[in-house]
Amino acid sequence: MKIAVLGSTGQTGRLVIARALERGHDVTALARRPEQVEVPTTGNLRVVRADVTVPGSVAAAVEGADVVVSALGITKKQDPSILVEGARQIASAAPHVIWLTSLGMGATEGALGSLGGALLKRALRHEWEAKDVSGRLVRDAGGTTVHAGPLTDKPQQDNGRLIRIEDFKPRMIPPTAPRAGIAALMVAEAETPHFADSDTIALFGSR
Repeated sequence: MKIAVLGSTGQTGRLVIARALERGHDVTALARRPEQVEVPTTGNLRVVRADVTVPGSVAAAVEGADVVVSALGITKKQDPSILVEGARQIASAAPHVIWLTSLGMGATEGALGSLGGALLKRALRHEWEAKDVSGRLVRDAGGTTVHAGPLTDKPQQDNGRLIRIEDFKPRMIPPTAPRAGIAALMVAEAETPHFADSDTIALFGSR
């Protein structure tokens, strides 16, 4: 299948690309700076210049893709509207979107309990509203949001899974998520959608 990846130069986006290529898919990497995309020696990867701040560039870049997998993120120095505009553009242009976001924010607000939620909101207040709006844009367009706890660089484990938010019991300490595992879960959902039009939570470890 044809998979486009938004946020392709980030740590998680690079792993999404690697996983999709490993699975034999045709991959289009969207990047504001294409020269920063790591091009592997094998696999069918196309790198396209696209910038969510340039109207129409993302829509043109994802044309022909079966699904867009987004690992788009921002730093504290970046305008959070990047997330909203990115979600708006791909939600209107792509047949299906899988959108990575943070556990405890947006549709999963309250998942970390009152104290944990308050601490998270204080730490991530810069992007709090943007995460909520972007997630709703994706879900309302029939896409899937993947809410993950703090991302780690630990090796991928094969016991990761996505669950619906109503099946998650609130906990103050958020479950961590290996980036490679998140990449694998998102590509698997792209291949065989189980959670279209849904908010999900990524879990790893014992059930």
